[in-house]
Parts: sequence; C-alpha cells; structure tokens
Amino acid sequence: MVIYINKNFKHKLLDYFFIAVTYLGSDVFALGFVLAFSFLPGRNLDDFSISAAIGLILSSLTVGILKNTIRRKRPFQTIIELESLKIGVDQYSFPSGHTSAAFCLAVTTAMVTSGHISSALYMALAFLVAISRVYLGVHYPTDVTAGALIGSFSAALVHILRR
Repeated sequence: MVIYINKNFKHKLLDYFFIAVTYLGSDVFALGFVLAFSFLPGRNLDDFSISAAIGLILSSLTVGILKNTIRRKRPFQTIIELESLKIGVDQYSFPSGHTSAAFCLAVTTAMVTSGHISSALYMALAFLVAISRVYLGVHYPTDVTAGALIGSFSAALVHILRR
C-alpha cells in the first residue's frame, strides 16, 4: 500500500501540503498548542491543557517503549523504489509518534469540549497527519493505525481518570 500511494498519488503540490500537515503531529507543535491554550481564560481550556499534556506524555512514553522494543525499519529503509520525503523521522517506524500526538490532541479536544464542532476539525487534521506520514514514505499504514489508537486511548484514559 505504501508503494501504491507513493507511486500513484505523488505530486509536487501534495508534497508541500503533506510536509506542512505532518508538522501538526510534531512535538514542537503539540507543546505550542498546549501552551497556547493554557494561557487563555476559561475552565475548559485549563482542563484541556492539563489533560492534553498528561495524554501527550503517556502516548509519547508508550510510543517510545514500543519503537525501541519492536525496532521496525521505516519504509524508505526497506523498499528500494520508494520516493521518500524524510520529514520528522527518528530511527524506528512502529508506531507513529506524529499520529499518536495528533490523535491525542484531537480526542482530548473532543472530550473536553463535549463534541463541539471544532472537534470534527481536529479529528480531520489528525487523520491528515496519519495520511501524511504514509504519503511521505516514513510510515506503514499499520504504524499510523497503531499511533492513532495509542493517542486516542491515552486521551480517553486521562479523561476518565481526571473525572
């Protein structure tokens, strides 16, 4: 599937688009997002910032442990004909940390805002981050699926425990 996406959907405009989108799952973006919301007034925003920070720490630890345990090579390391744009990569592929962070933020937003319309936007952006990681050739579909599950589960667990 990685080769199919890489060969059939490759376009310079999509390259630029997905390079930009992939940064929405970066540690720097996640930290900035949480910090920005922590300075805005309102109880829901305080809840969001605390829940998101704890969720991101939990998901990041889980991703790190799994990456260093499983040690799956990235698609561009194993598929010779793959045209990869190596944006935001560390050593191992499984699971996707960018996708985990994006889904953690999206699910935290949905839970703290009780399904406000903005939640749909954040979920759509999280899905785009997952797609970007496969499109760029730095993850397999199973990597981003696992990342989405880890980020979502981390956010849900924090929400349940903080009630």
